[in-house]
Amino acid sequence: NARTLATQLALCLQAALLIRRLPQTVSDAFCSSRLGPDRGSIFGDLPMDIDTDKLVKRLPF
Repeated sequence: NARTLATQLALCLQAALLIRRLPQTVSDAFCSSRLGPDRGSIFGDLPMDIDTDKLVKRLPF
């Protein structure tokens, strides 16, 4: 349906921007958690192979 298509297009555009602008660790985490076969349906659910330590080090606190 149109809503599903719009959601997938938005996710693809977000992924493209992250791939172009941010470190690979960040874009890989986004793509795996939103587009990959192991994507979760819960916010913050990441696949086990994501280096979360690198993600946390990017936080501004």
